[in-house]
Amino acid sequence: MAELDQWTAAWSNPVFSLAERDARWGKVRGLMARDGIDVIVCLPCTNAHGRGQANARYLTQLGENSDEATVAFPIDGDVTAWHSRGGVWPSSNWFTDIRAVPRGMGGATVTAWLKENPHYQNATIAIAGLDTSHLIHVRAGEGEANWQSVEILKRNFPGASFVSATNILGEARFRKSSEEIDFLRKATVVAEKTLAAVSSNGRPGVAERDIYAHMMFANAHAGGGFQPMVGWYSGPNGRAYHRIEQPTSRILDAGDALHIETEGRWGGYIVQLDQTYAVGAPLPDQEGAMALANEAFNRALAITRPGTLIRDIIAAATMEGLGGRARTKFHGHGRGTGDDGPVAGTGRAEPDEVLNLALEEGCCMAFKPSTIYDGIPNYACWGDAVIVTATGAERLGTRAQELPILA
Repeated sequence: MAELDQWTAAWSNPVFSLAERDARWGKVRGLMARDGIDVIVCLPCTNAHGRGQANARYLTQLGENSDEATVAFPIDGDVTAWHSRGGVWPSSNWFTDIRAVPRGMGGATVTAWLKENPHYQNATIAIAGLDTSHLIHVRAGEGEANWQSVEILKRNFPGASFVSATNILGEARFRKSSEEIDFLRKATVVAEKTLAAVSSNGRPGVAERDIYAHMMFANAHAGGGFQPMVGWYSGPNGRAYHRIEQPTSRILDAGDALHIETEGRWGGYIVQLDQTYAVGAPLPDQEGAMALANEAFNRALAITRPGTLIRDIIAAATMEGLGGRARTKFHGHGRGTGDDGPVAGTGRAEPDEVLNLALEEGCCMAFKPSTIYDGIPNYACWGDAVIVTATGAERLGTRAQELPILA
């Protein structure tokens, strides 16, 4: 059977324009020139539901849906990438040099490329995911690059200087372009449709796995990418089980709480929404607790604009209510194509570098306040994606700020 030899919109995932490619590559190459970097290398990394592939996706669009991607991104000339199969992929409209390579062979793959391009063998090579910063890889404190792959490169090219690409790519990815923001808006639509499936199908006596199945169908039907992260808390309210990333075989019961964190993904761009559901009927003060969480969200949204510090957002969203029986806890983190930063919240021991970080126009974050009631955490949680505009901040979602009842 003959295979496609060029990309076509008929067999495609959501993709960015060539103008976006040129702007993005130009920005990254300008930072490379500033910092004396000759090549950026992205090694395969499918950590955290594929979020470990964020740098490869940012530079090439490849690596969505946890497909392993290796990338050689030089300061000038052609970009080369490797997948399990070479040639055309549904996200490969930006370039054509995509080669086949066995999985888990990043070090050997880049070694072969450097032998083809000997003028880089004594160059400064920046490895993506080698360490973490407050802007990217924020949930990978020891980095995400495969140790053995890095050692192979160092051993094979002793004349090269190997450094981290984290600072360059973190700076490049911090402010989102208008096309990236559009993808994040569409990802939010996917996430809201996924949450709507919970309200449509959840009630006492329904298996958690059945609700999850409806969520995944809604995600796929809305055009969402896979595999979206779902954070799942369930159980009798006040005695719920701890967070996991899949449902169990448990059956919902009246008096339960169901708290869900769900991603929406569009073309590899990811948002996260949070929502608490009452099962059967709300518990005492639970609707008031949700109103308090919503007020905390709205206060944080109201003060956010270019130049707002992370510490001020946390302070705005931290409050008490319900006669002193309840207090809010704020958690927020960047959103984009991976585990973007900053990440900070109430009671976290964040360094001043994070707390004094000023947001900029084009930054995207998830604002996720929750209410602690009589010492019970997650009594009511609500979160949405937020984009910083020139004049303030905007919710990307449209769902109501309320406590849904599954009955």
